[in-house]
Formats: sequence, C-alpha cells, structure tokens
Amino acid sequence: MKNQTLVIFLFLCPFLSLFAQENSPLIAGENLKYRIHLGFINAAEASIKSSSGTSQNGEQLLRKVEIEGKTTGVLELFSPLHDYWSAQIDTQTLLPVKTEMRKREGRYRKEETVIYQMDKGFARISSPQNKPVVTTMAGPKDLLDLISAYYFIRSKPVSDKKPGSRWSAQVLVDSKIYDIVLVVKAKEIIETEAGKKASIKTNILLPKNNLFKEEDAIRLWISDDEYQVPLKVQVNLKIGYLSIDLIDYSILGKKIYFPKATL
Repeated sequence: MKNQTLVIFLFLCPFLSLFAQENSPLIAGENLKYRIHLGFINAAEASIKSSSGTSQNGEQLLRKVEIEGKTTGVLELFSPLHDYWSAQIDTQTLLPVKTEMRKREGRYRKEETVIYQMDKGFARISSPQNKPVVTTMAGPKDLLDLISAYYFIRSKPVSDKKPGSRWSAQVLVDSKIYDIVLVVKAKEIIETEAGKKASIKTNILLPKNNLFKEEDAIRLWISDDEYQVPLKVQVNLKIGYLSIDLIDYSILGKKIYFPKATL
C-alpha cells in the first residue's frame, strides 16, 4: 500500500465531523494532531491548523487552513510521504476560494492550485505536472474541496439527530467530483488518547472503488460536545486495517481534552 495511508487521511478530512447550528466551526487558531496506524505499524502523523487571523478578498473574509502529513518510522525510510494542503475559506459561507496542494511521495512530486469561481459555474485548476497546465471544471455553486468540506460538514447538529440521519457533499479531489454520504449510527462512550469520551458513531458511504473493502468501510467517532471534532477513525481496507486517533488538540494555544481526562 505504497503511500496510501496518509492519502486516505487527507481524503477523509471532509467527513471527520458534521453540520452545528449557525455557529461557524472555522475556529481561529485551532490545531488538531493525529497518529495514523496501519495494523500495528505506526505509519504517519498529520495535523490540521487554522490561522489565528483573517484576510480580506473584496467583501469576503477569509481564514486559511493548512493540513500537513508525513510518514513515520519504517515507512519514512522505505516509502516517505510529505504532503501539504491549504485552503482559503470564506468564513460566512464555508466555501473555498483558493486551495493549494504540494505532494512529495518518494520520487513523485506534484503541485496544484485551484481557484473556485463557482458563481460562474467552474473551478480553475493549475498544475505544472498536468497537460494542459491549466484546466477548468464545471461544478455546483456549493462545490467543496477537502478542507472546506471538513468545516462545512462539521457545522451540522449531529448530536440532535436520530440514527439513520444522513448528509451528503460534493467534493473536488484530484480533478474529480465525488458524492459522499455520512450516516449517523449511535452515541457511544469510547476510549481515546484523551481518556473516555462521549461520542457519536457515524459511517461514511463512498462510491465503489478498489481501495476500500466495502461501501461503508469507514467508521468515525465525533466528540459529543461543543467542539464536534473527530476523535477516532477506523478504515477497513482491502489490504489491511487503518486507524486514525486524535493525539493533541488546542485552540489559540489552550489545550482541549489533553492532558488525559476521564468522564
């Protein structure tokens, strides 16, 4: 499974939380860190960080969010992966304005910038590795990227919903638009790196592919509190079992959940 462990984490980012009343989940200075295991192997680490300040783009107020990930241990020696993704997100609509991606996976390199002009019905994709270098893709007005989808879906009132409730999103990934559905399953108390936590168990439904063992192979647990952050993810792959665990969380430098606490 060369270099796919971290790629899966990045693909899952939009669906690691859900839709909270009208309060924006795009919190200033939020920092989440995750440890990723493939079976018993400590495979990678990743972080999601939002800027403490905002920038102006005409009438839009934007906040920058960055995701960084890299392989660790044995995988770093034999199959190194260092990826970077960023998004400038409208703080009011939670829609992307501009995204950037840099991939370093072994000898493979790729850079990509996407400008979202969905009011005109398209996104402009630029990459020196693509032919042609610049292309456009038609899409809906509410088209999301990986990062903005994470915050858009995270704003849903999951805790108030009954088992079976579901939400869907259209997400642009690698010049393709994916339809993905998240389904609420149940409330559970789970053991995490931060101790026992109240959570909401959900499943992610994906289109058929050659990577996941079954349609609902992804299970994730979201904190049942005002933060609604992803605590744990389990993925049943055709080639093995993947787990992703929150290991640190802070807002503007203030620790949340950590050090370890109990209910």
